[in-house]
Amino acid sequence: MMTSYKSYINKNNKKTYLFLGIVAVQLIFLGFMIDFSFIRIYQGLPGMYNLLERMISPNFSYVQEVFSKLLETIEIAIVSSLTGVVLAIPFALLTARNIAPNKYLSILFNIFFSFLRTIPNLIWAALLVSVFSIGQFSGILALTMTAFLIALKLFRENIETINENLLNATKSVGANQIQVLRYCVLPTILELSVSIFFIVLEINIRSATVLGLVGAGGIGQIMWRDLNHLRYDNLATLILILFFTVISIDALSFVVRSSIKKSFIVFSSLEAHKKFCKVRIVMTIFIGLFILLWIVNTIDIQHGRLKVGLEQGHFMISSMMRIELSYLPKLLEGIRESFFIAIFATITGAIGALFLSFFAANNTSPFRAMALVSKGITNILRTFPPIITAIILFRGVGPGPLAGGMALSIYTTGVLTKLYSEVIENLHENIKNSVLVTGCTSFSSFRHGILPQTLPTFISLILYRLESNIRTSTILGIIGAGGIGTILTMNITWRNWERVGLLILGIAIMIIAIDTLSYYLRKKIS
Repeated sequence: MMTSYKSYINKNNKKTYLFLGIVAVQLIFLGFMIDFSFIRIYQGLPGMYNLLERMISPNFSYVQEVFSKLLETIEIAIVSSLTGVVLAIPFALLTARNIAPNKYLSILFNIFFSFLRTIPNLIWAALLVSVFSIGQFSGILALTMTAFLIALKLFRENIETINENLLNATKSVGANQIQVLRYCVLPTILELSVSIFFIVLEINIRSATVLGLVGAGGIGQIMWRDLNHLRYDNLATLILILFFTVISIDALSFVVRSSIKKSFIVFSSLEAHKKFCKVRIVMTIFIGLFILLWIVNTIDIQHGRLKVGLEQGHFMISSMMRIELSYLPKLLEGIRESFFIAIFATITGAIGALFLSFFAANNTSPFRAMALVSKGITNILRTFPPIITAIILFRGVGPGPLAGGMALSIYTTGVLTKLYSEVIENLHENIKNSVLVTGCTSFSSFRHGILPQTLPTFISLILYRLESNIRTSTILGIIGAGGIGTILTMNITWRNWERVGLLILGIAIMIIAIDTLSYYLRKKIS
């Protein structure tokens, strides 16, 4: 038995070394493609250390100015999330395949929204700032689009999982389409709406922190100003406040979503249930009116400016549809750089997550304190959008794809570690114990027991992350961190809409191609 196990281990080791060799070759190639240089990083260490040293002394007198911008950021995120979720509900009813009134219209809508989903929110913000000028209004519109597209996808997928027998049974008793929606579909949507709102809010809070980089309001505006003026004490204050804000929103979201899943009400009679339904309808109307007034009050834009913006938007869209094909070589060059940044970040992030997850998971970490520390590090790594980390890395390695690749790697490590450590913690203890009884260490049980069992899930998580990294890599160039975002921002600034149309189309095709390939591979793995 022991000989057989040792033979299995030796065979496993050979496969591992071969796999590591292939990964090493890939990393060397990708590193070359994004100008990776240990010398540049080593030479930049004093600058980055000096930056961190200056950042550990935050300027707390700066809090008052930051707080007003923070409130603006939170307001942008909440208003856009609410608006996006509400708008998504009727479109989900039109596009869900099992209840859509028109099959062909549903297909056309889904193709159109899939295309819009490929455009990152920072690009939306940059385009809207060009149309409606700088300010909070452009930021709200950009994040409303993001919230709408995410919520629409989640609502539609959940509607499509409704049991077909339930829908047919309701129709068989003479119910019309409206009644089917009321009794079968809307209860599902209402149950999901709060959870989806908080999922979208988490995403929008992080996104809202960087909108100011393109002039779309929020805390990003003063962050960009402080970086340009080398006010790292102010930047430290900003980062601390952002960290605790994002953590608080995440915690609130988790608590609310968990309580919704567990909550249920037992009624003493049918009359009590009817009274509860009436009160709920009144409260829903009241809350809806309050939210509507708040949104109208927040979206502060003059009628004249809105009219001019809509005219400019019409001109911009019509110009973007006349794509300039002569700019194709620049498009391919930008896409190539963005693609390699995303691949490099995904592979290095996956390697980092594989090791960090061992220490972060409660059932594999050598000490409980180490698990808590690792989880804390993970939260820090994933709290800030890569674009903010890239700005900080400029201090050491300068602008370019290296800063973008490193920033995206750091964020990917944090996200994948959180997801994979949760997979490990949910694994049955018998898998770990079956290896431990042979006298192996905890690390060996992870390597030869847990990892083979969870590898398909881990690869699926990597592929999901790759899809997201492709999107993110296209906007890093907005602040000079390499990729297609550099030439895209330049052409948006110069109002070269024909070139902008070509660049956005190129980004969309790349993202759709990667998403399709990722979906195919995940299906094969599962």
